[in-house]
Amino acid sequence: MILRIVLGRLPSGTDAAALVELRGQLGRAARDVPGLDSLIVGARQALLAGERGAVPVEAAIVTVWRDAESMAQATGIDEQDRFLAHRLRLPLEIVRAVHYEIVGRTFAALPPETSAYLRIVTVRARPNEEARLLQTLRDRHPSLVAMGLVASHLGRRVVDGTCEAVTVGVWPDRATIRAATGGGPERPLFEQELSAWADTLRLETYDGIEIAPRLPTAVGPPIFIVDDDMRIVDITASAAAALGWEAVELVGRSLQELSITDPEVFARQRETLRQHGSVASEVTWHVPDAGEVFLRYLARKDEPIPGRHTVLVHRWNEPVPTDADLDAALDAAFPHRESGPRG
Repeated sequence: MILRIVLGRLPSGTDAAALVELRGQLGRAARDVPGLDSLIVGARQALLAGERGAVPVEAAIVTVWRDAESMAQATGIDEQDRFLAHRLRLPLEIVRAVHYEIVGRTFAALPPETSAYLRIVTVRARPNEEARLLQTLRDRHPSLVAMGLVASHLGRRVVDGTCEAVTVGVWPDRATIRAATGGGPERPLFEQELSAWADTLRLETYDGIEIAPRLPTAVGPPIFIVDDDMRIVDITASAAAALGWEAVELVGRSLQELSITDPEVFARQRETLRQHGSVASEVTWHVPDAGEVFLRYLARKDEPIPGRHTVLVHRWNEPVPTDADLDAALDAAFPHRESGPRG
């Protein structure tokens, strides 16, 4: 997969609120672009005033593409007018565009419906340090998720024989990143771990929106049904969106095949469900071409019928699922079922 970052300028007055207003339009347009996996639009006011006192708006358009061919077809001919202005109806004046090979992605919440906070960190590896730099950046992901990260994309490219790594992090708001940094939102995270490359590190921040056009539309409660062999037999669109898959691709798949949970831990969770009738835990799922999805779930045995078990799933940084949530989800999905005992 390819990470494309286009930097440029948007019309004066294009702030976070204006981007939120554009969210529906951009979401509909993005769904019709073959190979476009995600779209992030960030904007910030420039420090210097423009002509006649107008305040320029600096922008970053971050896109993820399934393959180079799709990206080239969409952006290769007059990108500024044909792709951005005509197809996405986004009047961006392009300054430059850079491309990275994606080497890691993390998801811990669904894209916010309101504005988000975007951080783009670039750092150069010294000779023979590429592997250590990339592993250092990968190792940060679980801690970033615990701090409130929504999503992160990690990419690499070679510039003048040197590896340049980039992380594009989506956060729910400035308050979350202030708490994570212990200071201002422009402070780097994990300064100590990245101290070896501090002189090459650059951080850019924007207000923005995130759109994932390939995720299923969230309809119904986020639940799926498994059989005694822990194979998915039915799933709602909302649960498929949380898991990062198309619903049709999940039916018939084994949970153990999908989860990257340690097999012994998975076996203990399954036994807890069998013996006690319910189990709650935290897991990470691997999504081909997408990355890792951090999840919390609550499962209940023999619901909605004996031999079938319901799993309520949320992404990590969404509210922790409760028994009351599961009861409400079952009532919504199976209004005519015979309700079992509620704890």
